Amino acid sequence: MTPALRLRLHQFRCHAELELHLPTGRHFFFGHNGNGKTTVLEALYYVSRLRSFRTALPRELAAHGSQVFRVEADVYGRGAAAAAGSDNDGFYDADDPDKLCVTWENGARSLLLNDQPPRLAEFWGRLPTVLFEDGDRAIVTGPGAGRRAWVDGLAAQRDPSYVALAQRYARALKQRNAWLKSHGGDRAVGDVLTAQLTGLGRAVTERRAALSRELNALWPSALAKMGVPSAMAMAARTPGAAGAGEEWDAADTEFCGILYEPSFCVDRTAAAGGEACFVAREPDWNSVAGAEHRQQVTLLGPHRDDWKLVLGGKALAKFGSEGQQRAGALALRLAEAELIRRKRDTWPVFLMDDVTPQLDDARRAALEAQLPAEALILITSPEDRGWARPGSGDCVWQVSPGRAELARWN
Repeated sequence: MTPALRLRLHQFRCHAELELHLPTGRHFFFGHNGNGKTTVLEALYYVSRLRSFRTALPRELAAHGSQVFRVEADVYGRGAAAAAGSDNDGFYDADDPDKLCVTWENGARSLLLNDQPPRLAEFWGRLPTVLFEDGDRAIVTGPGAGRRAWVDGLAAQRDPSYVALAQRYARALKQRNAWLKSHGGDRAVGDVLTAQLTGLGRAVTERRAALSRELNALWPSALAKMGVPSAMAMAARTPGAAGAGEEWDAADTEFCGILYEPSFCVDRTAAAGGEACFVAREPDWNSVAGAEHRQQVTLLGPHRDDWKLVLGGKALAKFGSEGQQRAGALALRLAEAELIRRKRDTWPVFLMDDVTPQLDDARRAALEAQLPAEALILITSPEDRGWARPGSGDCVWQVSPGRAELARWN
């Protein structure tokens, strides 16, 4: 199943009021810079993940002079369409939709799911999304924090219960760091906080290790389909414990994969049915006790995990060309979408924010070929760069503040 949407915005950035009807398929949003194309994607991302990909401050999402904004998304199961943008509800399922509503007013956020206040885990990721943007190259080349955030977002989109686990770990880490900053006053308190952090950290590590194994099976194949020669020789390969704490053989110039480098050591075992099972070991806190008390921060745990992307036997971040790094980031996003589909039995909504200018014609065609025809895909660009073709069924919108007009439905 693939969702169709009715999206309504109220006082959200430059859109005082906006309503869009989006059946399954590709939707192109054209218009001058500043007209609110990316804002449409941002609104869907916000109702999906309860944060913006452009700002950490929700008040910046409110229209100028407003202290409130609201995003509503009615999510229908299938996208059989009669006419995009029409007021005829016939192109939606006969079934009632999931009604998602996020309101921010005077610094406070409120949520409604089918007109009732939900628990966070019920709401977060109810509408799965995958964001493609120009800054994605930083997932490959930037610091580990960006990769941790990306993996955690993927884990939560696949299983919203991960949100609660990650939040509990973050709170435990904050409490233990506060204890360290107090110079470890009450040892009994420290033991309790350490035990709590260890239990939660092992659970996070095991979830990340299992997800990393799945990623490692998909990323080389997606990268090969992007036309990267070094990935074609190895479309899939899983080293050791999904790369957990492993190093690749420097002499293996064909190796292509994602290596998980957890702070807690991980053992891989075989569960019932032969499926891989990952068990995080108890960390040796004594080995870092002196350094922790000097630095007053926790030095072991998932907050220090990282992933190494390897192409042709070399670290992609350090030795890859800019084009290879961009292709690597796109392959990560494509793998993310596929992993969500496998777990949720539905494609996420593809949010693609002007991703083509940095791609040559061959890479753009390769990316287009990997986009599923049965998904809902939103693509922004200042102008038509040749993707929207007559007879393809693509919807083309012209966007200006407060308006999105269906220019043509190919």
